[in-house]
Amino acid sequence: MTTWKFEWITDWETIWSDDFTKKWRIWLDQSWSSHVFFHPALVKAWVETYIPLWDISPLFLIARHVDMTVFFPLVLWKRNWKNAFLREIIPVGYSDFDYHDPIIVGKKEDYEQDNFWSSFLEGLNLLGLSYDTINITGIRAKCAGTGPNWHEDEICPYCDISDFTAPEEFLPTLKKSLRGDLRRQIRRLQEQGELTYHVYSQDDLAESLATLPEFLAFHTKHWPNAYKASHFHENLLRQGLKEGLVHFSELRLDGNPISWHLGFIGADRFYYYLPTIEPEYSKFSPGKVHLLKCVEEAIRLKLSIYDHLLGEESYKSGWTNKLERLSSFVQRKNSISSSAKYFMANKVKQLILPENPTC
Repeated sequence: MTTWKFEWITDWETIWSDDFTKKWRIWLDQSWSSHVFFHPALVKAWVETYIPLWDISPLFLIARHVDMTVFFPLVLWKRNWKNAFLREIIPVGYSDFDYHDPIIVGKKEDYEQDNFWSSFLEGLNLLGLSYDTINITGIRAKCAGTGPNWHEDEICPYCDISDFTAPEEFLPTLKKSLRGDLRRQIRRLQEQGELTYHVYSQDDLAESLATLPEFLAFHTKHWPNAYKASHFHENLLRQGLKEGLVHFSELRLDGNPISWHLGFIGADRFYYYLPTIEPEYSKFSPGKVHLLKCVEEAIRLKLSIYDHLLGEESYKSGWTNKLERLSSFVQRKNSISSSAKYFMANKVKQLILPENPTC
């Protein structure tokens, strides 16, 4: 029998109330596992995006054990016919956000990972909730457990920038070839016109929304298969810019943007999330120059980590010196009805590939 006490919040009205979000923010501030993706503003941006698209209901967990509190924003996703109406428990943010560690308040050395996750399953069973599968991705090693429910996923490379005292100290630490290329491309761009780096402030919502369609259009042109939920990035700007969580910047040539980046700042990290460029200037590597400007800004802001997030793309190796390993917690019910749904979902996927992300 679990010694954890579980409270499940299952209505949006309570979740968005001032009293609850105040507690939520306190937990984030006090947590050693804190990350930007479970901040109320970004959670709200994601929820507001997907409520019109998916059948999701809140399943926010508050778990307490002695002097420890664990807060975990989850949802129950009732999938459509293309996925045989599976009922899936997923973290808020799902595939749009990279980290889904529970927010843990208490001494790190007192957190018993395996005990929490086994108790989590017990707590769900006691709730009596009808579900077919649990699929919680993006759990970093410090919060992951062991056993058959755990599956190792990709890595998140990052750069420890805590020792830099000034932005100009970073470039000389890069490999000679990368360092030389950056200097050459900056010089070439400056020969084309005035090169500037612009960051949208908390007061620039209207301006940021005005440039967003062009930014997304170029991103789609470069990555045509990357799914973008309707209004998601708009909601990120609306909810996150005013909180100082969303970092939206441009590299400009004579005042015109040639590179964009939409990312996040929080929990002492800069999160490199969604970049794109104006294809006409690709020979000048504006995205690479823009990345340098973002790293230098993170150092100027005295952040400790520049996080390149999920994926082991080759370009990241030149900019990173450490990595975070991610795992997934997966539990599938073996009931007759759930097994039948898995079977039917697989059959449908074979007929309609690639799977529509709005399923």
